[in-house]
Amino acid sequence: MRAPSIGRKITSLLLCASLAGALFTGCKKGDDMFPEIVSPGDQTEPAETSDETTDPSDVSDICQLNVALPYSDQTIQCLAAMLFCKNNGLWDSSDTGLTVDTDYLSSVATNYVVTNIGCGSTGTSLDTVREWSGKDEVPDLFLAQDSEAVWKAGYASDLNAYLSDNSYLNSQNIYTGALTADSENGVFFAVPHYCSAKIILGNVEFIPSESGKLPTKNTTDDLRDYLEEINAEYTCAAFASAYELIPYLGSAFNNDVPTSYMVYDEYSEDHESAKVIINDASSYVRGFYSDSLAQDLIDGADPVYSRKAALWVDSSANIRAWSEYFPGSLYLLHLPCNDASNIGVSYLSTYSLCVYKKSQNREFASQFAAFISYDPDAQLLIYRLENMTGLMPLTRNDAIWDLVSDDELFGHMASDFRQTMDNAVYCPDSYDSKVFTRTNEYTAEFVKQEDEFDPEKCYG
Repeated sequence: MRAPSIGRKITSLLLCASLAGALFTGCKKGDDMFPEIVSPGDQTEPAETSDETTDPSDVSDICQLNVALPYSDQTIQCLAAMLFCKNNGLWDSSDTGLTVDTDYLSSVATNYVVTNIGCGSTGTSLDTVREWSGKDEVPDLFLAQDSEAVWKAGYASDLNAYLSDNSYLNSQNIYTGALTADSENGVFFAVPHYCSAKIILGNVEFIPSESGKLPTKNTTDDLRDYLEEINAEYTCAAFASAYELIPYLGSAFNNDVPTSYMVYDEYSEDHESAKVIINDASSYVRGFYSDSLAQDLIDGADPVYSRKAALWVDSSANIRAWSEYFPGSLYLLHLPCNDASNIGVSYLSTYSLCVYKKSQNREFASQFAAFISYDPDAQLLIYRLENMTGLMPLTRNDAIWDLVSDDELFGHMASDFRQTMDNAVYCPDSYDSKVFTRTNEYTAEFVKQEDEFDPEKCYG
């Protein structure tokens, strides 16, 4: 039997390919804060414009910074110029990333050059980094699909020495949970740049005619009733590859208390209580299959790609690709909760900036990474110039979130996720992660059987 996860791997590859040029082990929650993160009472605003003149070459003696980022050359050059202006007293305080003249920024003569080789919106894979390394062409700074995999493979630099006193790393201005997700034993190896969330996508062609579309926020009971209506009216896979829900339903069956990916962390502490959560989620999804509400293949074809699926799970990072494949017929739902009064738990994947371990420009690369990720004007400029649908910032700045919330397709969901960012669980969403791969392969078969959950088979 062909594992349904293979089809999802192909789906992931196809989506990444369609987005190229346009734009983890278990859940990385991390408890160690960055060595010297500024506490909320110490600083209320991130440093924006400095009155002191700072020559970037004084920092790390660089002339050129090579990067792999999912942005146009115009955006890269504007960001580089903005950083120079802010460090050299040239930034007009009345300007913002939304209002600054890009022609002006493009005309600024800096004493460094930032060259971008580009990458997809979900970053570069570990295989790509290995290929770069084999050719001695690894950029100084690159966006990674799975920063932990890059770190464990020995390509990412320890950033503690470069960012421990960085003014942007202020817990009042950023979501520190994302930052600590990119750490191991107190060592920080990446700068979270933006994130996506696990969501449910739907095809409007299979909305029940009597009840209409399920509300964006829904319960586990609501979702099941909705699938039954779909199944009674249409010939389709009401929920395609529903097994992919299992790793994210732990919180739904645990009174909305955040649980790690596939309850990986909890199982290591208490086998029995974790099994209760896992079994609840598994039983729920298994019921979909036994009642023919879920299906992985239709006549050997992926029901999503054959447009015979009503609902399926994916990352919000792929919304743009799906909207092109389902033009005018795509809608979005949150993962369900048991209790309608609960606000829900976000399962987020971060796409983080890694500094190459052998780079001669590590300090400047680290500063540039923090700047484009957390400076409000830099972020506003990115969301102004680039199509960022489905991708959310990791800063608390109101203006940035207002801009994201204006997105026609994803804005309403982004507003919801904003309310749960501090309660979020950070999970892998890359086949570079062995646990992500094993969990998806295991649950694809496990959900159709009557066996008890076996963590050894799942986690390896």
